[in-house]
Parts: sequence; C-alpha cells; structure tokens
Amino acid sequence: MRTLRTIIMGSMMVIPGLVLALIVWYISGKPQTEPLESLICNGIPLLSVFSGLYFGWQTGEEYSATYEQ
Repeated sequence: MRTLRTIIMGSMMVIPGLVLALIVWYISGKPQTEPLESLICNGIPLLSVFSGLYFGWQTGEEYSATYEQ
C-alpha cells in the first residue's frame, strides 16, 4: 500500500510541475537557448515528480509493514 501511494502521489505531481514550468518559462521571456530551456522544461517537472515520490514515501509510514517475532 505504501508503494502504491507513493506511485500515485508521484504521478499526480506531473500536472503541477508542468504548469509551474510553463509559468516560469513564460516569465523568463520564452528562452530558446538550450541550457535554460532544458532546465525549465525538464528540470522543474522532474523535481516536482521526485518531490511527490519523496513526500508520498515519507508520509506513508502508517502503511508500512513491520513484522515482529
């Protein structure tokens, strides 16, 4: 259950990441140069997805199985 929660939260963070990247790209003046455009269009959504994965894993502690003998 914890893994499923993590995957769902990570995949749902794609949409806010893309919207944020579009806003930053537009505010920065629609850059056409390669390093800046790649950083905005690829870096921000990837950072958003990884932060969603991290947040999903960290908050799913109550679903983790702990076996005691």
